[in-house]
Amino acid sequence: MLTTERLILRSYVESDLDDILRLWNDPLVQPLVTNDNVTLLGPKFKEILRNQMERATFGAIIALKETGEFMGQGLVDVNQPKNRDGTFGICLLPKFWNNGYGTEATKLSLGVFANNARAIAVYEKLGFVMEGRKRQAVWMDNRWEDSLTMGILRDEWERNTEREE
Repeated sequence: MLTTERLILRSYVESDLDDILRLWNDPLVQPLVTNDNVTLLGPKFKEILRNQMERATFGAIIALKETGEFMGQGLVDVNQPKNRDGTFGICLLPKFWNNGYGTEATKLSLGVFANNARAIAVYEKLGFVMEGRKRQAVWMDNRWEDSLTMGILRDEWERNTEREE
């Protein structure tokens, strides 16, 4: 489970399927998550949602920290690892739109060893910034190496992407 100031991002459980179906059936949400015509998705669609959550590289239910209320879902799906290609998405119920929850739920972090200068340079080029250092975290090649944590926020990623276009 991950927490932010206002949110809980937790693992999906079978009992979440009703809430996820309600999310996908919302007439304001559905046109934003599918190219299909807007239509009522019945109970059989739960199987598609179950498979989506279970095969995701990372799937989370987003809930309001204060009450535990279901807000939506987030997914990272690396569907073409050979091609280094995947998808990322956050989907929230409309009553939670325009409050900064999507931005708050969107942060990517990674770990890298301090002696891997090439990887660090790539991550920095992508917009990741240094967030932490665990000193002498791992014994490697007869010496201690630090472990670094780097991260990027959604708005930072979007600014970097806009510059490239």
